[in-house]
Amino acid sequence: MKKTTTLLSSLLICVLLLSACNLPFGYTLTRVDEQGTPNATLTALFDTSHNIPATITPPLIATSTAFIPTIEPATATPEPTATETATITPVIIVVTATTAPTTAPAFRSNAQLYANYLSTAPVQDGTYAEWVDKTNKYTMPNFAWGKANWVNHADLEGAFAVAWDSTNLYLGFKITDDIYNQPYAGGNIYNGDTVEILLDTNLLGDFYTSSLSADDYQLGISAGSKAGDIESGAYLFYPSNVAGKRSQVVISKQWESDTVYRIEAAIPWSLYGITPSAGMRLGFAVNVDDNDNVDSYKKMTMLSSAAGLSVFNPTTWGELVLVK
Repeated sequence: MKKTTTLLSSLLICVLLLSACNLPFGYTLTRVDEQGTPNATLTALFDTSHNIPATITPPLIATSTAFIPTIEPATATPEPTATETATITPVIIVVTATTAPTTAPAFRSNAQLYANYLSTAPVQDGTYAEWVDKTNKYTMPNFAWGKANWVNHADLEGAFAVAWDSTNLYLGFKITDDIYNQPYAGGNIYNGDTVEILLDTNLLGDFYTSSLSADDYQLGISAGSKAGDIESGAYLFYPSNVAGKRSQVVISKQWESDTVYRIEAAIPWSLYGITPSAGMRLGFAVNVDDNDNVDSYKKMTMLSSAAGLSVFNPTTWGELVLVK
C-alpha cells in the first residue's frame, strides 16, 4: 500500500513538471514570426503608438467612385481669389491728343447745347418767334477775342436758338449792336459785323485732336448792309480747300430797331456731308463779331457760346446734341 502511494505521488509530480516545461518532445504552441520583427502579431495587436487621437477625424478615402473634374486641367482657368485680386496693380492710361478713345468720351465741359427736332420747317422770316418755344435758346456770354474793345451790353450781346430736321440745321440769332457795320461780302465778311457757326462733324472720332481737320467747318453768315447795297450771304472759310460762297444756305434777316437785328438761317446737312440722327453729338460753337472800325481788325470783339474758345482748336469748341 505504501509502495502504491509512493508510485502515484511520483507520477503526479512528473505530470506537473511536464505541463510546466516546453520540451521538444512535448506539446508546443504554433507561432509565426515576421522577419526582423519578433512576435510581430501580438505586438501589432496591442501597440497603441499608431492609434489616431480621438480629437482628429480620420480622413475618408473613396474606394468606389473616382473624382472626375468638370473642366479639363489643360484648359481650366482658376477663379481669382481675394488675395490675388488685391495684389493686381491697376493700369493707368494717359489720354493724349493722339489717343483714340475706346468709348464715348465725356461731353465738352465748356458748353453742351441741345437742338430739338422740328416736325415742321420754320418759316424763313428773319425771326425764330414761331419755333423758339419748341427748342432751346442760348446766349453768347464768353469773350473769344477783343475783350478790351467791348464797352457794355449795349455795345454787343447776342442770343440764339438752334433746331434741326432731316434736311437742315436751323439757327436764329438776335444781336444787340449799337453800331452795325458791314461793308463787305464774300470772303471778307469776317472784317465786319457777322455771325459764325463752327461745327465738328466727327466729334467722337477726333475728340482730343487740337488742330483743324477736314471734318471741321467754319461758316460765316452776314446780314449784309442796312441800305441793301451789300447782300446777305454765307461763306465757308474752312475746310480751306473747299472755301467759298454757299448759296444753298437760306438766310433771312430783319432790323428790329436801330440797335437790334435778327438773322435766321437754314443750313443743309449736305453742306457738311452728314446724315443727322437723334442723339448725334457734334462739336459746335456760335460766335458774333462786332467791328465798329472796319479799317482795323484789331478793334474787333468776338463773343462766343463756348468758354475759352479758340477758332483753330476744336477741343475748345462746345458740343451740340441732336434731340428728337
